[in-house]
Amino acid sequence: MSGRLRRRGSGPEAHAIEEGPFVSFTDLFIGILFLFLILVAALMLMHQEVVLRERIEKEKILELIKRPPPPPEPPKPKPELPAFRLGIVFNIYQRGEDMGLGWTYSRTVRVFRAPNGDCINTVWRRSNLSTAWMPPIKDEDIPSEAQRDDFAKFQPCGLTATGDHWDSPTETGDLKRLAPGLYRGAVVLHKKEGDEKLEMEYRVLGVYDDYFR
Repeated sequence: MSGRLRRRGSGPEAHAIEEGPFVSFTDLFIGILFLFLILVAALMLMHQEVVLRERIEKEKILELIKRPPPPPEPPKPKPELPAFRLGIVFNIYQRGEDMGLGWTYSRTVRVFRAPNGDCINTVWRRSNLSTAWMPPIKDEDIPSEAQRDDFAKFQPCGLTATGDHWDSPTETGDLKRLAPGLYRGAVVLHKKEGDEKLEMEYRVLGVYDDYFR
């Protein structure tokens, strides 16, 4: 009876009972080795990616260094119209032939001058009291589409450092410069009722071009 029991105990079931429920050391070592190999492979891939990225950046830098510089920009074409700069600013005052009348403010004028000697006069402010006598602008005096090229034509400066002179359908004037900040002279207004003489002054507010000094 005891012999039978010993033979039964030497079978596979008895061997499994002796091993127990724990994993063997060999299986545990193989698992750790497998994880280590996976980690090494991941690190190698990451390193290759970093090396490849650095090589691409170096190639881009070398390409930029070897690339020829861009050609210089062509010079800008000169403007067809002259470059006007602010030359002088002054207030205009006027008074009648009767010396008892005081000076009346007429307008503030800015004169822009180009190097070629042409000028543009712009009225900055105006007093209606001193210009109400002026007749309305005629239709033929208003530039049409066919006359738009006339805008590019400028007249030489009538105003200089020593005086001013002009002759238009509405006014004829002749002023002399009496001081750095003062022009004075006579003006004839061409009205419907007849000509009227006035005294006129330019009271200089600022000089910005040596031509007018």
